[in-house]
Amino acid sequence: MEPRRWLPYRNLQSRHLGLALAASRVVAWIGMLLIAAGIAYGITAAVSHAAPVALALGTVINLVGLGLSALLAAGALAALVGIEEGLRRRNGGE
Repeated sequence: MEPRRWLPYRNLQSRHLGLALAASRVVAWIGMLLIAAGIAYGITAAVSHAAPVALALGTVINLVGLGLSALLAAGALAALVGIEEGLRRRNGGE
């Protein structure tokens, strides 16, 4: 299995906004991990009954919300890179 397969936005390429593309990939991974952590914490809290229900539910909602916000920010950065790449190709840039 090749490692590039696990990259978010693997079809995007950029010559001028490489740092933004790298940042969007990192932020996308962080978002996915936050969502997974929220789901895992919710399942663990539901099974173990260690935390009060309101506190556990609030934590799950916060983790999933932060994950979705990170994915939104990563998508916005990737969209900017895609726009730049499309303009560069259309104008015959290098």
